[in-house]
Amino acid sequence: MKYEVRKKTKIAQRLEEKDKKKKFGQVLVVKICAESKDENKDDILEKTARNIKDIAKKVGESNIVLFPFAHLSDDLSNPVFALELIKNLKKCLEKSGYIVDTVPFGWVKKWSLETKGHPLAVLSRRL
Repeated sequence: MKYEVRKKTKIAQRLEEKDKKKKFGQVLVVKICAESKDENKDDILEKTARNIKDIAKKVGESNIVLFPFAHLSDDLSNPVFALELIKNLKKCLEKSGYIVDTVPFGWVKKWSLETKGHPLAVLSRRL
């Protein structure tokens, strides 16, 4: 997977130059989107982390990339909530021994993804 930021949106997080373009080796890419109803779920962080760890275990991957992907819903949460959820999810997964990186939040990006042809290479979960 690789990405390069193209254009900043009004909710774009600040980036250092080194984070404007990255290429990853073999990773589990998790496209993530926070919806408005998630803001009222006390267990959303734990449920999300548990699901990601379950999938990572099944595919045998300890390197994870969290990819904010607002296009998964038409009922988005507050962007501040969404970014905080992603940051906390990263910390939670790292505490469990995973190597976690993130794709920049709130940027228009050029990106590409290649799957390894595993039966679980493409999954969808709604929590």
